[in-house]
Amino acid sequence: VGVGPSLIRLAAPGFRFRFHPEFRLRSLLRRRRMAAAAGTARQAGAAPRVGLLYDQRMLAHAPAGKKEKETPERLRAIWRKLAAEGVTSRCVGMRAKVAKEKYIASVHARKHVDLIRKISSKDSSDLKKTAKKFDSVYFSKGSSESAFLAAGSVIEVAEKVAAGELSSAIALVRPPGHHAEHSKPMGFCLFNNVAIAANYLLNERPDLGINKILIVDWDVHHGNGTQNMFYSDPRVLFFSVHRYDYGRFYPYEADASHVFIGDETGRGYNINVPWEHAKCGDADYVAAWDHVLLPVAEAFDPDIILLSAGFDAARGDHMGDCCITPNGYALLLTKLLGFAKGRIVMALEGGYNPESIANSVCACAKVLLGDKFTLNSPEMQPFESTWRVIQMVRDELKTYWPVLSSKLPENVSLRSTPSY
Repeated sequence: VGVGPSLIRLAAPGFRFRFHPEFRLRSLLRRRRMAAAAGTARQAGAAPRVGLLYDQRMLAHAPAGKKEKETPERLRAIWRKLAAEGVTSRCVGMRAKVAKEKYIASVHARKHVDLIRKISSKDSSDLKKTAKKFDSVYFSKGSSESAFLAAGSVIEVAEKVAAGELSSAIALVRPPGHHAEHSKPMGFCLFNNVAIAANYLLNERPDLGINKILIVDWDVHHGNGTQNMFYSDPRVLFFSVHRYDYGRFYPYEADASHVFIGDETGRGYNINVPWEHAKCGDADYVAAWDHVLLPVAEAFDPDIILLSAGFDAARGDHMGDCCITPNGYALLLTKLLGFAKGRIVMALEGGYNPESIANSVCACAKVLLGDKFTLNSPEMQPFESTWRVIQMVRDELKTYWPVLSSKLPENVSLRSTPSY
């Protein structure tokens, strides 16, 4: 089936999802608004202005050995693919900017900021000793500059999208950010790039009119750092879909469970969809979108969407061992274009198979540029466990989001849980 930004419905043999009664009308109205906007743009001869930020200086953050998965080759592979497909020439090229320390310190402890700023001045033995104090990070001579550039880059593209200078943007940044906590780096992440940008839009640029932000984290790992930074803030709706495996998957923390829904005035604004096992693919993620994320996003009505775009749930990435296809990612992104006037900022997070991440980013870039695509996924049925997890999430959140109170569709064709 050919799919473009104005089509957010999945049609495939054996795929039997149905929208909620409450959501169906809203979805229809939203699609009409999208079609009208697209028609106006076509009449005016306008094309999407998609920002694409890539800067070779972020390649300088590099491991000393070959065992590390988070390497500069990740960015190189993406850039080669985008250039080969003609995507780079269709986007608005952007160069990284160093983030001001005061913006980073808005979400990170001063001690943390000082550590990352000074870390690259250490010799190699001190770099290794310091890294061992933290969970799954490495430091190199290029780490300080790369980290400040990554944070500044996401601020830069988010600001331009929020101001209307760009329709959407992709920030090809590293090191990634969503695991970084208030006072410590972890999980390959040094600064929490998306959290820094969100805080910047909300608190430093009130003139841009960004009062509500939806952060969608589709990295295969839970976005623990981002969750904790906005756990009591109702201005940020945080949605993370990730492998949990009953706490046996990184970052091995209980707060990746669906029962962690926020605190104080932020209760209900933290949504975790925790998969119970590997091999989840297009159908599972589409189910989470259609039956959790989209109805809540419709009610929340965000002003901008920041996407923690990790691609380690992609088919072929053995770290995540999941099965999302490139066009599966394209469909998930297409479904988000109906919100926030299509103002979406993609910030790269994980993804450790160079071919998988390159193909997936390319598919998403083409969606933002308005291209159509064909979804041809071999497995178009969600797992039984997926349906169960979605029901648990809805039950936990329905007090805060009444749209989740209705029953899930019945007689849905489901796959058995994979055996190991």
